[in-house]
Amino acid sequence: MNPTYKHRIPVQIRFNDIDRLNHVNNACYHSFFELGRVKYFNEILNRNIDWTKNGFVLARTEIDHIHPIFLNDEVYCYTKVIKLGTKSLTVGNVISKIVDGNIIECAKGIGVLVAMDYITNSSITIPELWSKNIEDFENN
Repeated sequence: MNPTYKHRIPVQIRFNDIDRLNHVNNACYHSFFELGRVKYFNEILNRNIDWTKNGFVLARTEIDHIHPIFLNDEVYCYTKVIKLGTKSLTVGNVISKIVDGNIIECAKGIGVLVAMDYITNSSITIPELWSKNIEDFENN
């Protein structure tokens, strides 16, 4: 496990993720990060988000591709909140694979998410309960 990240999920590499160079296409990494974020929020916020009313929208994303991932690799997505603001937060992600017992970092990135009221289509202050749950998880 990556020592700076407490949250990890396995990522299943699908045949259709592979491009002509026989490695995972760069566009798939956004989906891997999204899987990690959704699982993180569902677990850390104890399912206290009603995704039909409130949640987050992705405002910015950035990815550094470091090593290729191949079809049969054992892959994990690590997720953490690296900055918690009033109306937005920054999520860090790392995609790693296990090779001969070693963790190989394949990609890393950030996503800036804005808390939203989906009914009014406007930004909101991150609810206190969400902030507390995130801080408790990341700081313990």
